[in-house]
Amino acid sequence: MNLIAHFGITEEQANSIQHAPIDGHLFSFETDVIDEIQIRQNELDNKNLPPKQLCIPVRYKIRTLGVINLFVKNEIHITEELAYLLLSIGAHLGEYIERVFRDKKYHQKLIKDERNIIANELHDSLAQTLASLRFHVRILDQSLQPVGDFMAFKTIESVEHALDEASTDLRELIAHCRIPIEEQGLVPAVKRAVEKFRKETGIHILLQTDETVLHLPSNIELNAYRIVQESLTNIKKHADAYIVRVLLNCDDHGNIRILIENDGKGFDQKKIHSSEGKHLGLTIMKERARHLGGELKIESEPDEGTRVELQFRYENVHKMP
Repeated sequence: MNLIAHFGITEEQANSIQHAPIDGHLFSFETDVIDEIQIRQNELDNKNLPPKQLCIPVRYKIRTLGVINLFVKNEIHITEELAYLLLSIGAHLGEYIERVFRDKKYHQKLIKDERNIIANELHDSLAQTLASLRFHVRILDQSLQPVGDFMAFKTIESVEHALDEASTDLRELIAHCRIPIEEQGLVPAVKRAVEKFRKETGIHILLQTDETVLHLPSNIELNAYRIVQESLTNIKKHADAYIVRVLLNCDDHGNIRILIENDGKGFDQKKIHSSEGKHLGLTIMKERARHLGGELKIESEPDEGTRVELQFRYENVHKMP
């Protein structure tokens, strides 16, 4: 059970009961039980806290969602009216939490349904068009075989390669539309992206992370993951790298850092702002970083590799081993 809010105690005291077992709060109490309100000795190792702890269940119907712990200095005497008031507070809070949870779940379902519709439309329209183009290019290739025009063959080969890349990118987009990031979690999703990159490219890629699960809101997870995904895609297409390193860590203050670096050919950063191209992928990455309230640094020089570093903060992040 996670401590989601506290008042009147220090951060050190709050941390000492963070991730406490549910059984330790709701069952096996040594002292009085009045209806569903339970009294026990507090379990914080701090002499400045009152010795008594009043536990009020937060419930929705017959399900216990959590508990309110009140630390009191004096002896506790609970009248019937006070018990009813405290239980009512717990029930109202439980109803509110359940409603918020249902609204969030319904919103996620709407997003998932819309993403599935987009994926189906992409598959039925653009994917079929690309498949048709590849078929016609093959026919063109066969019809030009008797002519033996070298430049024509090279052009057709480059067109086929471009169509293959477009088809691969489209399949990845459809797959990610069908599997929302919130069903994976950020770290598992990054691990899958790294493994996929390794299989497709044969490039030596290292993933360093000290967490297996980071509980973040789905929109934060999605934007962070897309930055990693776009970075790996750019490496695959342009870098000619031998070694890639992906680093993901989070400290106790909710500061999250993601680093993607490679030893490839790099690029001239001045061209990003030149008229030679809009570099839409890099622009979108920076926009995603702004949505996270963070900072994205891109460092690169020709023949010196590229380093992409994302830093942002989410104070309520939960880290699970």
